[in-house]
Amino acid sequence: MKKRLGLLLPLVLVVLAFIIYRIFLTDETAESEVVEVVRDKFERYVTSMGELEAHRSTDILIPEVLRGNKIRIRQIVINDLVREGTVVEKGDYVATLDPSEVEEYIKRVTETIEMFEANLEKARMDSSLNLSQARDDIRKALDNVLDKEVKVEQSVYESKAIQRQAQIELEMAQRKYEQKKRNYQKLLRKNTLSVRRIENKLKEEKEQLAVLLKLKADLVITAPQSGVVVYVREWNGEKRKVGARVSRWDPRIAILPDLSTLLSVTYVKEIDITNIYVGMPVKIKIDAFPKEEFEGTVRSVANIGKEIAGQFLNGFKVEIEVDAKGHGLLPGMTSVNRFIIQEMDDELIVPREAVFVKDSFQVVFKKTPLGIVQQKIKTGGENDEFIRVLEGLNEGDKLVLNPPD
Repeated sequence: MKKRLGLLLPLVLVVLAFIIYRIFLTDETAESEVVEVVRDKFERYVTSMGELEAHRSTDILIPEVLRGNKIRIRQIVINDLVREGTVVEKGDYVATLDPSEVEEYIKRVTETIEMFEANLEKARMDSSLNLSQARDDIRKALDNVLDKEVKVEQSVYESKAIQRQAQIELEMAQRKYEQKKRNYQKLLRKNTLSVRRIENKLKEEKEQLAVLLKLKADLVITAPQSGVVVYVREWNGEKRKVGARVSRWDPRIAILPDLSTLLSVTYVKEIDITNIYVGMPVKIKIDAFPKEEFEGTVRSVANIGKEIAGQFLNGFKVEIEVDAKGHGLLPGMTSVNRFIIQEMDDELIVPREAVFVKDSFQVVFKKTPLGIVQQKIKTGGENDEFIRVLEGLNEGDKLVLNPPD
């Protein structure tokens, strides 16, 4: 009997040591690594990042001349721009556009004007010389007619043949005279048209020069009304700053937003967009006011999606009207938008980090007096923070966030 007890004693000690070890191991689990199953309010929601924009705004545009077709300048660079958020009054300085291309244009037009002025002077001189020569030819032809008339008069005492010859020479002289007069009229019309064409081109170039000189002065951009200067977004999402190019197709330099109505503009992934509808309540966090939560309502949902930059996913533009609560919200502030899909008041919930997937099943690791055990659970929805538990856990159960090996 003593021999048998001697054999069982070491085995009992090993089992006790193992149990004590597991208990102490469990007790030593850091409190930060243990969470409790609680019964609380549960929300199903969709979260997306966005940015505040004004519902209405006044554009600060490039000069009107650059927005038309009179000046062939495709793009122009922003050389200087006041800081975003600057408060301006109507007529205050906002930006300066690069004058180099306009100055080069002025140089080319000036050279063209000088060329046309030289061409005009030459055309007038040539016209004067040509018409003078033509008038001399007319006078000579007229003198010849007069000579032939005298010969006809003198031939009355001559033979019929000589009279006939004198009459033929007179008729030929008269025809040449009439031809010279017609040639003069043609030459006059031709030279007048040539001079007028050059004059018209010269006038156009001078008008364009006047427009360019005014444009050069207008490259200093001022505020069309009072407001706060906010930068606009480029096609790639970057803000338009110094060095950016503007054109007639994209003429905005900055905007002056109407701060009375602000929108949080965001893009919702296509897998979630079916849950979003106009009038839907939204809870909004603004990075600039981390302790505040703002209320919002979906104002519009786009019908056509587009690729979300940097995510390789399609998204749909959603505009949310924000209740600013009297805070100084400004366009350009970053927002986190939580679209409330469903609210439940009394549900078992656990943090997302406490739920794992094992062999296609969702499981948790529950802390018990005898150690940590794996427990299958059935869930019924989740959000960014919590998972709703339908079966497998009770209120007050302790779960570990780091499962044992």
